Amino acid sequence: MFKWILMLGCLLGLAAVGARAQGGSRGRGETVQCAKCHASHDFLVGKGRKPGEDTLLFVPPTILAGTVHDTLLCTSCHRGYEEGYPHAATLPLVAPCQTCHEREGRDWQASIHAANAETKGDAPTCVRCHGSHVIYSNKDPRSPTYRLNVAAKCGSCHGDQRIIGTYFATPAKEQGRIAAAQYPKSVHGVAMTRDGLVVSATCSDCHRAHRILPPDSIGSSVYRDSIPATCGQCHSGLVRTFEASAHGPTYPRAHPDTIHRPVCADCHSAHGIVRIDRPGWLIGVVGECGKCHERLYETYFDTYHGKVTRLGFDVAAKCSDCHTAHDMRPPTDPQSSVSPTHLVATCGRCHAGSNQNFTEYYAHGDPRQRLKYPRLYWPWLFMTCLLVGVMAFFGLHTTLWVTRIAIDHRRGRGEEKTGGHS
Repeated sequence: MFKWILMLGCLLGLAAVGARAQGGSRGRGETVQCAKCHASHDFLVGKGRKPGEDTLLFVPPTILAGTVHDTLLCTSCHRGYEEGYPHAATLPLVAPCQTCHEREGRDWQASIHAANAETKGDAPTCVRCHGSHVIYSNKDPRSPTYRLNVAAKCGSCHGDQRIIGTYFATPAKEQGRIAAAQYPKSVHGVAMTRDGLVVSATCSDCHRAHRILPPDSIGSSVYRDSIPATCGQCHSGLVRTFEASAHGPTYPRAHPDTIHRPVCADCHSAHGIVRIDRPGWLIGVVGECGKCHERLYETYFDTYHGKVTRLGFDVAAKCSDCHTAHDMRPPTDPQSSVSPTHLVATCGRCHAGSNQNFTEYYAHGDPRQRLKYPRLYWPWLFMTCLLVGVMAFFGLHTTLWVTRIAIDHRRGRGEEKTGGHS
């Protein structure tokens, strides 16, 4: 008796597996045999709703094997087709993915992609990014959303010249034009593509996977004020240091009328981020500091450090060597690397044996500031007056001399003419 019960159980189990592969239940205990039609090329000829859709209807029963949906029935997504063939003409092809993936669906609906998908039809949808039937987990290397494949998937649109010309033509959207080309050359892209480090940042880490918003949207993960938090997902320690610095959001401003404080992307860029030991990077970042600190930038190049840097050498002290890279503070802050109590140690990083007298050197001395730099101002004023006076004297002298020569020359020519007539 037990033997017959066991055999019956096996048969029922096989029937259930067959039903899962073939389709869904009619509701009367009968199974919709989807594969009878959708695995037959001959039957599907001309069955597409639009020209060219016949091949899309070809869905063999094994297509879901090994995918994240391998436990689903056809009718789990294709709702309303439980009654079998022929299908009602008014039935939708597929239920929205957010029927099951509710949170992801809400995020996508709020994204910039959803608006374009509905109006233009050229933005990515669930199917464009994940596939239709053969959908693998984002942990599976075969998936287009696997970390090593994300940049290529995003680049299929963001590297398309038609898309770039349509949506990123204005100067304000420059990052959208260059993102796909710059990322593979960046420190994140090289680590990802050359070294295979899946922990490196890819598009979805910074822009999110579904709730992708333009940078000027306050809800965007790359909105200016949100960038430190976004970068801080990986660079947590650096961001904590940065936020406590003079560039951080809560540090008292020396100039309250400043439009904004710098964020990570201002110094490191957004997509072309390179290693700081790359030749030329330290020289270039001085210019980034100079975009905000214009006068300090000018006076820096009046010094030995600046002149050597301008010649293209990266051995001389740059901004970050003295002020640190992320914990920059004004000299009045006791924690500052350029405060009087720390200045000897700061200079000593390059100049062994430096002492208090050594730190009297003016790193940003401005001779036009009489009260702050009197020892520079008075010599500068004297030399400027001397130079202007000497140049004015000899300029006047030369002018008078040339005038005298011209007069004498003219008189001489006149006397010659008079003597000739006599």
